[in-house]
Amino acid sequence: MLRPGARAPRFARTGILAAGLLGLCACQGPVPLDALPQGVTVDIQQNRDDYGPRRLEIKVANESDATIKVTRATVESSVFATGSSTTRTSEIPRGVTRDLRVVLKETVCAPATPEETRVRIEFETAGGRVGEATVTPGDRFGAITRVHAQDCLEETALSIIDIEPSETLRVVDVAGVPTAQLDFAITPRQAAGAAGTITIESIARTILLRPPSSDSWPVGSTFAATSDTAVVTLDVLPNNCNTHTVAEDKRGTFFPFQVSTGAGGEGIFYIGVSDAVRGQFYDYIAHDYCHWS
Repeated sequence: MLRPGARAPRFARTGILAAGLLGLCACQGPVPLDALPQGVTVDIQQNRDDYGPRRLEIKVANESDATIKVTRATVESSVFATGSSTTRTSEIPRGVTRDLRVVLKETVCAPATPEETRVRIEFETAGGRVGEATVTPGDRFGAITRVHAQDCLEETALSIIDIEPSETLRVVDVAGVPTAQLDFAITPRQAAGAAGTITIESIARTILLRPPSSDSWPVGSTFAATSDTAVVTLDVLPNNCNTHTVAEDKRGTFFPFQVSTGAGGEGIFYIGVSDAVRGQFYDYIAHDYCHWS
């Protein structure tokens, strides 16, 4: 018992303070992580079958010493209107690389802005800690630059003309060879009154289809918004009669248009046919040309 006016022992007050601090720490929980575990790296790329649906692969490689769980990954770039995020959680064991797919948002072409791409990763560690880290991803094939350039070139071209593939494929005899013919209608957008010109230099072969000779169909026509409507007809043959080529086809009916603008821009963008015409191409290859049945 303490005498009246006596001080409490120093160790007693220290113990009370320590207990209070321990209780406070237990209530707050662990501090969220603001960096990926050492050994976890992030890259971006596009595979061939990502081009049409405008997807991007976020490659997360886990060379750390434990499993991580990515709850959300978001690509953010100054050349797209908003960020693009994954829609499901992915567990990545040590030594494993996962490709996390996102669908890119609308491209921002004008005014031009510097390209600044980041990936924001929300994650959990094997120990149950959560974190969020923003990193600059590797992009060794220049996926962002390529997508942006193609989108903006297409935007410029299609502000001047409309390119519409026919809904019907014709099969004709050309020098004894059954040949598919596909029309592309080129219609100037006169009502839009867009300035400038666009030249369709050529249309390149695809992984499935080719011209009767050479690697492309030459066009060499220049259009302005006030030009007349034109029709470009392609004589088309299959690249081969391998059944796997058709069975595994993803981009074979997307035709690469090589174009240049009056302002000096040039490059390729793709015009795809409808599902109905794609089926007609498959039938032509199987029955008319390769005689599979």
